[in-house]
Amino acid sequence: MSSAAGVSRLGVADDIFWRTHHGMGIGIAMQGLWRFDATLTAADLEQPHRTLAAGPLTRRVVRRRVWPARNHFAGGAALNPVYVEPEPLAPGTITAWADARGDTELDITHGPVWELSLARLHTGGSVVSLVCSHVVADAESLIRAAALAVDEAGAPMPAPGLPTLGDDARDALSQLRIAVGGVARSVARGVRDPAHRAELFAAARRPASPRTKPPGSPEWREPTAIFSVDAATWNASARSHGGTTNTLFTALIGELVLQIRGSGPVQLAVPVSQGGEGANTITAAAIDVASIDECRDLPLLRNRARAAFTEAGAGRGMGPPAGMPEEVLGVIGHRAAHALVPDPGSRDGLASNMGDLDGLLTMLSGHRGRAIAARSVHPHLSAAGSTQTRCSVSGWAATAGGDVTICIGVPDPTVAHGADLRELINKVLGHWDLTAEHW
Repeated sequence: MSSAAGVSRLGVADDIFWRTHHGMGIGIAMQGLWRFDATLTAADLEQPHRTLAAGPLTRRVVRRRVWPARNHFAGGAALNPVYVEPEPLAPGTITAWADARGDTELDITHGPVWELSLARLHTGGSVVSLVCSHVVADAESLIRAAALAVDEAGAPMPAPGLPTLGDDARDALSQLRIAVGGVARSVARGVRDPAHRAELFAAARRPASPRTKPPGSPEWREPTAIFSVDAATWNASARSHGGTTNTLFTALIGELVLQIRGSGPVQLAVPVSQGGEGANTITAAAIDVASIDECRDLPLLRNRARAAFTEAGAGRGMGPPAGMPEEVLGVIGHRAAHALVPDPGSRDGLASNMGDLDGLLTMLSGHRGRAIAARSVHPHLSAAGSTQTRCSVSGWAATAGGDVTICIGVPDPTVAHGADLRELINKVLGHWDLTAEHW
């Protein structure tokens, strides 16, 4: 979202992820992973690194000078060089390596805000990781940036303009006018509408804590899995059960949540692109499932998904409650905004399907990729930190190279180890007669 010409200001979703960098909520980064049968070298990544450096990911956040103007993006973020893993990765250790690269320290104020990494595989081939702060890119924005990086003809992006003090003052007045007017309309509606009045009273109290999770050990770290399934087999299984590829993926995430929780009902978030050009242009549809039997009924899930997509509005679940405008979060300040909306947009599970990426990201320095994975990561997440979110399973899917590649993260100490998660995934896939190649 922007204000004066050339000035790029943070929208409400961007600002939410900015707060996680400052200890208010769980930090989130985005990661794309590319597997190659060829053995790449650091030289193969020199041009993509230069293009990324001149592209839309290389920006930092500058705090507002006038309350309640919005923070804004600026150029000049510091850069990390390409990281090259010194030793080849043993079979079955790509996921652990990707987790380690996802723990890269990112600094949204000064940089670096992204990092490009490379590892060779002991059995031959390579894997490339691109990690960036969720403030500067959601999954769709990361894909656009990566697409530019593999296009050697990609033109440099102009750095965001810097606002003057007058720009900040005008933005502050605009935000204040919208927020005050929106709150006044919401209160007036509360006078007439008992249901809306009850929602206002509920919003005035501190939001309820997310579902209680087990304490976990101090050594616990978020279990993750990355695996590929033959796309033709996946699609055939979906069709034979009366669903679509996306419905089958949603069913997988729903059953994993229910297996971990032990009972329902649970709610799944399915992201929906708004088609914008900002850093974070995704909203989410919410799908309710009460049992594993419902997860295995693909026609039922498909109908619920259609209804949920119809209901999903711009920013649903991300802003303040009771129909108040999202600008309220900027007016009341960052810490107050986090207290009002501590776990924005979260559901019990996330099912984010990136779709077919085969023609977009499988070429790099003349090499065709074997598979692509994309996901969000929670750097250095502890068992205590996991209680700040309601989510128990986050899942991401992408299709390329003849495979559906799925990433699963479990910010829930109920699952103690990655081996436990892989066993659970294999069990759920077995119902659909599917087998996974774990990375």
